[in-house]
Amino acid sequence: MLAASLGRSLLMTVALVSGACSDLILKRRPAEAVSDTTPDAAPRPTGRRVRSDSGRLKADVVEKSFSDIRRSLRRLVLAEETFFAENGTYTEELSLIGLTPDKDVTVRFLWLSRDGWAASGTHSALPGRDCVVFVGKAQAAPTTLKYLRRGREGVTVCDQPSPPPEPVASRPASPMPEARDDTASALDVLNPTVAMKVDLRNLVHSQEIYFATQGIYARRTETLALQYLWHRDVRVKILAADAQSWAAKATHARFPGKSCVIWFGSITQRPVTDAQGRQGDRSGLPVCDE
Repeated sequence: MLAASLGRSLLMTVALVSGACSDLILKRRPAEAVSDTTPDAAPRPTGRRVRSDSGRLKADVVEKSFSDIRRSLRRLVLAEETFFAENGTYTEELSLIGLTPDKDVTVRFLWLSRDGWAASGTHSALPGRDCVVFVGKAQAAPTTLKYLRRGREGVTVCDQPSPPPEPVASRPASPMPEARDDTASALDVLNPTVAMKVDLRNLVHSQEIYFATQGIYARRTETLALQYLWHRDVRVKILAADAQSWAAKATHARFPGKSCVIWFGSITQRPVTDAQGRQGDRSGLPVCDE
């Protein structure tokens, strides 16, 4: 009987242990099933992508800011030349030439005289950088603040680097970024009448300088080339000249069949324009076909 009693006790112990293990397995299975079926979490955005977007946004702001400066300085060239055509002088008063720079753009004259001017343009979003432009040969071409760039007459140049070029093994590294391609001279898109009037007014000044040294007025424009270069597509011809007077005519390639004329001093015969036969009534003032 003792043996039988021990046997029953052993069987009960085995049964209890087996039940406990079964409960433990059942409790673990739901957790394992949830873990197996839950989809992977979406990857978190990396810091690199955020920096790339920020850099792209900043590049767009820089590009737009430089574009605003360029546009303001091109308009300045056209406005100053138009004012000079009518008045024979330049001015620092932007209100007189009807110019309002783009928003956040400041225009400052670096120098200005009867023979030309230079100006810089800055933007509130571009500290330490600017664009410059000039007209005339009175002084050397101005340079930009950061990269000390300079351009041709009437061409706006800026402290704006180009995108970095593809690496070339044979090319030495340059400490200064390459300049972005600049626009053509704003002087090339002047109204033909404005361009001719400006050149005839400059001819007046050139003749004064020539007369002061030679005692006679120049009969050919080639002798006056050191003072001024005519605008693109403009041809100036001196019709008559002596020690007391002179007369001249200007034509423009984009203004065929028409012209502007000017005279100075006690001229015996005043010149007339090609198309309408217009004749100036005041010495030293150009008059043009309409």
